[in-house]
Parts: sequence; C-alpha cells; structure tokens
Amino acid sequence: MRSEETTVFLNGVESEAPVTRKVVERLSPSPVRVETELLMPLGAGFGASGAGALSSAYALNGAFGLGLFASGVGEAAHVAEVVCGTGLGDVIAQNTGGLVVRLSPGAPGLGIVDRIPVPPLKVDCLVRGPLSTEEVLSDPGTMREVNREGERALKELIKRPTLERFVSLSWEFAKRSGLARGWMEDAVEAVEAGGGMAGMVMLGDAIFALDGVEALAEFGVVVSARVSPGGAGLE
Repeated sequence: MRSEETTVFLNGVESEAPVTRKVVERLSPSPVRVETELLMPLGAGFGASGAGALSSAYALNGAFGLGLFASGVGEAAHVAEVVCGTGLGDVIAQNTGGLVVRLSPGAPGLGIVDRIPVPPLKVDCLVRGPLSTEEVLSDPGTMREVNREGERALKELIKRPTLERFVSLSWEFAKRSGLARGWMEDAVEAVEAGGGMAGMVMLGDAIFALDGVEALAEFGVVVSARVSPGGAGLE
C-alpha cells in the first residue's frame, strides 16, 4: 500500500529487508508499505529473501499497473538478490515452479531452466540453524569447489533427469563441495534406512527429505511443505 515512506514488515514486525527494499527502489513510483508473511525459517536455505522480493515485485506490478511480463517481475527480484549477495538462482526457480533444473545462469528471461516432471511433492525439512549465503558466495575457495562440483552434478543429472537422481546428486554435491555439516550424514542415513531420500538444503544448516518425516523427527523439529508446480504469481 502507498505510504509516506517505504517500510517493510515481516510477520508483523518492521524489518530492514534489504532485498525487498531494492525491488521497491527499482519498481515503485512512490513510497509503499510492504507486509510479508514468512512461514519458513529465515536464513536456512529456503530462498526466503528471493521469495519476499519476488512476491513484492508481483504486488507492485499489479498495484501500479507496471505492465511487466512475469520474466520482468522476476528480473527485478533477481537483480536485487545479486546486488545484496543473498542468492543467485532462487528467483528463477521460484518464478518457474516445480522441480527446476537451471541449465544456464541468469535472471528470468535470460537464464535457461527446465523441470523434472513430478507431482506436488511433500517435502519434510529439519533446520538446525542459518548459514550466511553472502559469506559462502564471497569466499573464492569455497566457490571454486561449489562451481566444480556443481557442474559435475549437473552434467550427471542431465543424462538421466529423475527425482531419485536429483536427490542423490544433491547430497553427493553437498559432501564433495564441503558444504555439508557433520550431523547431516547421520540424518541422511536414517532417512535412507527408512526407505526415503534426503539431501542438504542450499544454503542452510538444514536437511530436506522425501518420505523421511519419522526419521528426521529423531533429530529435531520437522517442518513440512509442498513443491508448487506453478511457480510464483498473484492470488
């Protein structure tokens, strides 16, 4: 809504929200009050900053009649994330929906993505704490390993793009890149022993699992969600 000065409220509490503010600066013709409801843990790898920025961009496009395509809305959120150092590929995946595979980097409309056909999956997650995406992205040594192992995993996934292969390569990538935390090995093994699949949430001190809620519950509080097949938009 229009306001005398731009403010951002997260779950009813005023927040700095730098990524969302960058979107407002880019798109809004006047100061606005942004109210965001976040249902997942912040800073745990669920793309919350990108989702907040993207939802705000859609709301601004509708409220002010900016006439942007979905790719243009996504580009504004993507640029804000890159400038703030909070993510590189979350927005294009959120804008697309489903089990997204990013084939080449870039903002919505520039980057190339495809999807592995899956139903609206239920995903269970265990969060131990946040990891700083900005710190990881700014560390040259870590990024070399991430890029090398990421390219290897992507090449393998493209050969056989299935849900099972996606999850196994995801966990393999987390270990080989050095991003995985020590406790995660036990959690993943427990999920697999129960017939499920699991991997590391990127980037967070957190595990995601399919058919693993009972196994994960032994390690802490489990949060459940569903994969949206349609991507972001206005309701």
